[in-house]
Amino acid sequence: MNLPNHWELPPNCDRVKGKMQGTRFPRWIMNFPNNSRRGMRFGAFAGLLLFLAPPSLHAQQPENDQPRQRPQAASGFSFTLPKIHPPSPPKGQVPAAGVPVFFDASALGSALLLNHNWRLGIASSKDTTPAQPDFDDSKWPLRDANESMVDVDDSKADDDSPSGIQQEPKQKEADRQSRKRIRSYAWFRLHVKLPEHHGPLVLMVRVPVSRNSQISFGGTVGMDLFVNGKLILPEGPNGPSRDTYMQTSRIYPIEIPASDTTLTLAARTPYVAVGMDAYTSFFAHRTFFLGERDDLHSHLDLWRHAMLFERLPALVVSGLKVLVALFLLTLFYTQKDHPEYLWLGLQMLLVAPLPFLGMQGSMGQMDQLWLAASVFQLLLISAYLYFEFLVAFLALRRRWYILALRWTAPLLLTLGPLLLFVESGKTAIAIAFVVSLLFALLWTLMWLIFVGLTLTIAAIKRNYEAALLLLPLLLSIVGMFELVSTSSTSSWLGTPVQSPLTFQAGPIPIHFSDVADFVGVFVIILIVFVRFLRIHKERERASSELAAARSVQELMIPRESPQTPGFHVDTVYTPAAEVGGDFFHIEATGDGGLLIVIGDVAGHGLQAAMNVSMLMGALRRSPQTSPSQILAGLNQVLVGSASFTTCQAAYFAANGELTLASAGHPPPYLNSQEVPLPGGLPLGVIDAIVYEETRLYLHPGDRLLMMSDGVAEARKSNGELFGFDRVRNLSNQSAFFIADAAKDFGQEDDITVLTVRRLAQAAAA
Repeated sequence: MNLPNHWELPPNCDRVKGKMQGTRFPRWIMNFPNNSRRGMRFGAFAGLLLFLAPPSLHAQQPENDQPRQRPQAASGFSFTLPKIHPPSPPKGQVPAAGVPVFFDASALGSALLLNHNWRLGIASSKDTTPAQPDFDDSKWPLRDANESMVDVDDSKADDDSPSGIQQEPKQKEADRQSRKRIRSYAWFRLHVKLPEHHGPLVLMVRVPVSRNSQISFGGTVGMDLFVNGKLILPEGPNGPSRDTYMQTSRIYPIEIPASDTTLTLAARTPYVAVGMDAYTSFFAHRTFFLGERDDLHSHLDLWRHAMLFERLPALVVSGLKVLVALFLLTLFYTQKDHPEYLWLGLQMLLVAPLPFLGMQGSMGQMDQLWLAASVFQLLLISAYLYFEFLVAFLALRRRWYILALRWTAPLLLTLGPLLLFVESGKTAIAIAFVVSLLFALLWTLMWLIFVGLTLTIAAIKRNYEAALLLLPLLLSIVGMFELVSTSSTSSWLGTPVQSPLTFQAGPIPIHFSDVADFVGVFVIILIVFVRFLRIHKERERASSELAAARSVQELMIPRESPQTPGFHVDTVYTPAAEVGGDFFHIEATGDGGLLIVIGDVAGHGLQAAMNVSMLMGALRRSPQTSPSQILAGLNQVLVGSASFTTCQAAYFAANGELTLASAGHPPPYLNSQEVPLPGGLPLGVIDAIVYEETRLYLHPGDRLLMMSDGVAEARKSNGELFGFDRVRNLSNQSAFFIADAAKDFGQEDDITVLTVRRLAQAAAA
């Protein structure tokens, strides 16, 4: 029975794959007779020792091609086997020069992992002969598809040309100097032995699932794949322009006749000596599979599911951010006096798409330049929105540094567009991009200092909401440090490194940055909930107070006009808020006359209602009928109250005589004509003021219009005022018509309209 020289475990045997992959058993062990129990026991024991031995002992390679020894842990258990030198193979089994070493895929069934017998060589960018199937690569060293390979002495490539033809010493030196100036490539060649009458085959190149961040740029360097000397483009989106997209797992179609039993693969990548993109880490970023299309598409679907699982926590947090943002915008719609809800809702809407953009980029669905421009622009705009949220949330005064951050923020909008056009090669655009980038970095630094100091000072002042906002900020900084450190470590070691702060929840990895984002969303929900409860309680208390004030005001301001013999009075009162600041007083005197006082207290709400209550109380207690004395008395009531009131008093005598006095109130209209009155200061401004009186005469049927300034100050949405011209044109209409016209035009203040018409019966009496 002939046993193969190389034993390989199936790719899906994960438990032992790491220990057995690339293991080479000496032929003299495997050639023991099958009927020898002693030989079988010795072979099994030796195989067990090789299985348990460190990876450095698994592969017996030539002396000049020994792999690097991995450092052993200080507390680990290790032992060293003695070197076993197998006997030389019989004559006829050593491949002659120019005869390739094949990867045996003659028993191809399911997808096969191409993990050994790769030839590695270095050539200049001008040399494409290594892609040809007849290229002699017998002098190139063999390598297994390990994450870290032994490098090759690329200086030997100068001793012989890539085709193996000897060169003269002068030509060698010229080539050495040329290689320093010309970009070189690392070539990986594999000869595959295929089964006879095979079906259509494809090649899958799988890249590792990123475990460092949700959004990354650049990735590993690109690769060109040749099959039998022909450049093969991958299937799927952006195949021809794949260099501008991130490296993703792709299917490469292989078009060879079914009668061909050999296949030559040649992969070319730019020569990088050190770092994560070094050619010695080529297989750390790529795994090659050969098989049928359906099988490899299943592998590709598994890779996509792994990418989804990797980003699932970030996507869930993104969905939560969208829901919280919509809730905040709804709160702002109902509570427009709290702009912090608007700023925070918009900020969360802008950062929510970032995980989706990162996933599109990692799947090769989005150009890297567009991805970078979109991400950077969204981050800068969201930073400005968070700045405005913090200013409104903490009710900060407009200091110079706040104004500087606010008025320079529009320049941040130039970074993304300039990044998209920077590849045009124009010097002006490149200079503008550098300036925009430096400004964005400076603005971001100022933003970090402002946010950190503001929240810290507020927390020291026992603002617990600001202290809660500090927690996700600190966690986000730790998460960013985690991502940067793991990325730097991966680049330094030349192999992917997973952060120790990442833990697994079944197939789903939970990164520390995901935890920071979730804590941030939870803190925002908690703050909004507590703030909403507090504002709701304050509004309920204020609403109850306003309801009580409105009840008092309704008792003092009559809903219906009282009996006024000899005069017909119409009144309309429409407050702009729940409690208004307008008032009027109508009183029929014992001598057949009529006293009317109309006024407008500055402001709205509870304080205005209290001033109205004081004035109405003073009017009801006053025995005066002289308009000037009434205004002087009301002025004494309001002096020292830190408020002022415009007011107008009119006394209609039974014989038709009218006496008017005004304290800064809009003039009345007599039969559609404005009545000029002497100017007077509003009530409550200064003490001991004398108001002048104006006397007129009303004929039977004459009509006097008195109103508050809310009629003329009604305003449309475009800013157009109702104005006194419209008031004069409508002054002969009823009080209800005038009030409705002003209200429909756009009410902004309390509206009070009062009309008085002298009756003919009173004149006859």
